[in-house]
Amino acid sequence: MIHIKCIKESVEFFSVGTKVWCNKMKKVIRVAWEKPPLGWMKLNSDGSALGNPGKAGGGGLIRDHQGNWVRGFARAHGNTSSSLAELWALRDGLEIAKDLGLDNLIVEMDALSIVLLMNNDKANLLMEILLSDCRKLLDAIPNKRVVHTFREANQCADMLARFGGSSIYNFVVFMCPPPVVADLLLADKEASFYNRLVPA
Repeated sequence: MIHIKCIKESVEFFSVGTKVWCNKMKKVIRVAWEKPPLGWMKLNSDGSALGNPGKAGGGGLIRDHQGNWVRGFARAHGNTSSSLAELWALRDGLEIAKDLGLDNLIVEMDALSIVLLMNNDKANLLMEILLSDCRKLLDAIPNKRVVHTFREANQCADMLARFGGSSIYNFVVFMCPPPVVADLLLADKEASFYNRLVPA
């Protein structure tokens, strides 16, 4: 009888141990910036804060279906939180999309919390004014999608956000790509990928 009890407890221990081990398993995936479909544009935006709150900046860029530069921007925010810097960058990008009269726009961000906010109508008292502005600007675009992407596929926007954080100018619109993103733009256009470890 005791040996049956030992077997049962061993099976249970092995089962629990395997479950914990499986939950910790990781896999490597390839991450790359992807061109939007023909007839669509893609806005990548990002916010950067050194500390939370801390010295912050935002930036982003709009590209066409071939990965060509359409517009870029960077903004210095002073001291603020990373979430507000992310929303400011999104708002700036959507304002530029509105000025360009874009009808088909994919918005990519690596801030999952902001993507979730933009894909529902829940209020957020701490960010309500900026959030409302972003939702109104997005509503004015006939065809749009707001999606999450990994940081590795958002490096151009990240670089522009960092540029904004260290800039002496409040807000800059780039008609042509600035040198700080030249190499990253080329890598994106050529579909260069980066390895990322994610849960299996």
